[in-house]
Amino acid sequence: MFRVFHAEIMKLRKTKIYWLVLLGVLPACLVSSMALLPKISSDGTPIDLDMQEMFYHQGMVLSVFGPALFALITGYVVAREYQERTINQLFSYPTSRTIFLIAKLLVVLSLIVITVALPFVFAIGSTLLIRHTLDIPVLWLGMKMNIMICVLSFGAIPTAAALSMVGKSIMPNAVLGVIVSLFAGISEAKHSMSSILFPWLTPYWPVRDLAQDIAQSGPNPYVIPALTILILTFIISLIFCIVYYNRADVHSGT
Repeated sequence: MFRVFHAEIMKLRKTKIYWLVLLGVLPACLVSSMALLPKISSDGTPIDLDMQEMFYHQGMVLSVFGPALFALITGYVVAREYQERTINQLFSYPTSRTIFLIAKLLVVLSLIVITVALPFVFAIGSTLLIRHTLDIPVLWLGMKMNIMICVLSFGAIPTAAALSMVGKSIMPNAVLGVIVSLFAGISEAKHSMSSILFPWLTPYWPVRDLAQDIAQSGPNPYVIPALTILILTFIISLIFCIVYYNRADVHSGT
């Protein structure tokens, strides 16, 4: 498995996929840096840097733009061999196609982790630069939020992979990503609790939870149904991907 995963990573060395990662990293860093701006309270007292606010802004950007970005990344990783007509060679190797599929999904997960982790590191570095100290409980809250964003975002990845396989192109993922991100922006602007029921918007749950003392209050009553829907989406779409990949004609893509 590791050799296949390494091979999939090596395929991306000279591609432009890392520019896609930057499309998620840079806006998250820029928006979270708003917390660095000087703030004055109503009585004229300077307000100290709020690290929790930085994590919140970062999470909002990732939960809105992440679905489109991660769908594009998945489409690029999965559909590239169809578009470049090299899928025949992949299917001809004496290795289980399921292993290839899992390796590709792990590559996508790795890119998701990088996209989420870099803004998190930026927030920590900015805080240390200004305050020279870290609030450990808040740091843990931010870390937990980012870990959950990675896990929950990955739940919808097999569905994006299935679109890439069937469409043999990145275009279905681009359309899906735009629609989902527009819906995410509208739902989160309204602070809709029920929006997390949509599998691509489930990562908004930990972001909203982090913001209990900033913008919103009260637990989200839709957490259990949302997680159930996401898990079912993940399992069903993953099974479809495995079956489709293993039954695909060796000449597909020619």
